[in-house]
Amino acid sequence: MHPDDWLSQYSAKLQQVKEDTDRARDQLSEVGGSATSQDGQVTVRVNSSGVLEDIQFGRDFQHPQPDKLRASIMECVRRAQREAAGQMMDVMQRFVGEGDALEFVKSNLPHGYAGDGTDEDAAPGGRGGNEIDDDFDDNSGGRYLR
Repeated sequence: MHPDDWLSQYSAKLQQVKEDTDRARDQLSEVGGSATSQDGQVTVRVNSSGVLEDIQFGRDFQHPQPDKLRASIMECVRRAQREAAGQMMDVMQRFVGEGDALEFVKSNLPHGYAGDGTDEDAAPGGRGGNEIDDDFDDNSGGRYLR
């Protein structure tokens, strides 16, 4: 093969990689997840990293007990994070296929979510029970604003 032909083919491959990378970046910027509580009164939205972006309360929201509210919000956040992680896995699998890069992405998914159908659904509350998430015990006495 003539060096000019090789260089031309190599340049074309690099251009294709750049275009694929740009498409993956664009698609990943649109990835996110949302989930609504079982009673329909709390909806959360997270970005592709699982970061909480929005919380909406239903029209019939009646200021439930703070512990119940926290548990509903955190359950929704975990479900939305799993949804976003699944979308991220779909995008990355199309662009990088199986291999080390995909394994790296899987290792950074929330709550042990494998994204490949091998994980078990997390129980409501994230710990297999109905206990309140004590990470959010703020000793506020039920006040919503501080």
